Amino acid sequence: MSMNIALIADDDTANFFRIGGLKHVFAVKRPEDGGKILLEIVEKKSFTILITTDRIAHKNRALINEIIEEHDFPIIISIPTLGSTSHIGTDTITELIRRKLGIELKNLDS
Repeated sequence: MSMNIALIADDDTANFFRIGGLKHVFAVKRPEDGGKILLEIVEKKSFTILITTDRIAHKNRALINEIIEEHDFPIIISIPTLGSTSHIGTDTITELIRRKLGIELKNLDS
């Protein structure tokens, strides 16, 4: 599996990532519309990491939990929507890497 990254987000966040060079960007008008795209991405089996916004993750939590339980990939990461702060508890990237890949990342600054 190659290291492909996809994003499911609102228009503003999607445009921000497109400008940053991300190729696989899927914009949705409503957070609940992200579920269909989530399923399509998982079925393609061509993405290692899927980034989505907290709002989309919150509206599709049951589906995301099912994907996490049944599939090793993609690793699903939620980020705050542009201009907002996150209040939804999410796994840290370090924890996701440990759980999915079995690799423990250590802080070298300590």
